[in-house]
Amino acid sequence: MGKIKNVPFRVICYVIMIIFLFIYLFPLFYVVNTSIKSAQDYMQHPTTITSTWQFSNFVTAWNKADFGKYIWNSILYTSVCTLASVLMSLLLAFPISRRYVPFSGFLYFLFIAGLFLPNGMIPTFQLILKSGLYDTKVGYMLIMTGVSATAVFFYTGYFKSIPKELDEAAAMDGCGYLRYVISCVLPLSKPAVVSMGMLSMIGVWNDIVSSTIYLTTKTNYNITRGLFVFQGQYSNDWTLTAAGLLIVAAPLILAYIFGQRYIVDGIMAGGVKA
Repeated sequence: MGKIKNVPFRVICYVIMIIFLFIYLFPLFYVVNTSIKSAQDYMQHPTTITSTWQFSNFVTAWNKADFGKYIWNSILYTSVCTLASVLMSLLLAFPISRRYVPFSGFLYFLFIAGLFLPNGMIPTFQLILKSGLYDTKVGYMLIMTGVSATAVFFYTGYFKSIPKELDEAAAMDGCGYLRYVISCVLPLSKPAVVSMGMLSMIGVWNDIVSSTIYLTTKTNYNITRGLFVFQGQYSNDWTLTAAGLLIVAAPLILAYIFGQRYIVDGIMAGGVKA
């Protein structure tokens, strides 16, 4: 009888899930549908399902936006910034979570408070400009690299699930602090590292605001800057824009598909212990 009574509730839950799934996937479907339309078909029927299937839009978008030139810059920026951000956040969050540094609670509070502070873009711009790093790859990577308050909050909660006895055992065996964090804590924190790494990767790869401000030379452009070529003074080529958006998003989609298991595990473990 209990299962029968729960049927209406389960049906309502499934209906709500389907509605939210539709809301989430419809924009993606619309972009995919637009990307394979011809310009004429889009002008005549912008919201209908395409009947032209013009996959050459992706080749045209790739060549027109010079994605082949900019993608290597994006790979460099994303790799360096993600690796540096993850390691710095990890090395800061671990001693705070274990209270190995004085005023650990206060430091943790400062990081959490940083989540609510506005972005200091103006002083950052002045600092980069006066240091001679404006419009350079190094300067841009310094801007995009940093200790994320979200990562510190997440790692701190996750490290509480790692027994503190491992620290004591490693110390008794003569293992140094840095070696212990890199060789022991890092492998045990793989789900959390992948989760925060994905967030950092998305932020750097999809960045368009900072790249517009700090990069003015085409040789330093990241891949998202290539999307500007589809914007005209009086009209936009929406079919090529949609194809370009999918090209830019494809690497992140593939990375998420291969790392989703670690992401879910990391969020579950970090969220419970936080």
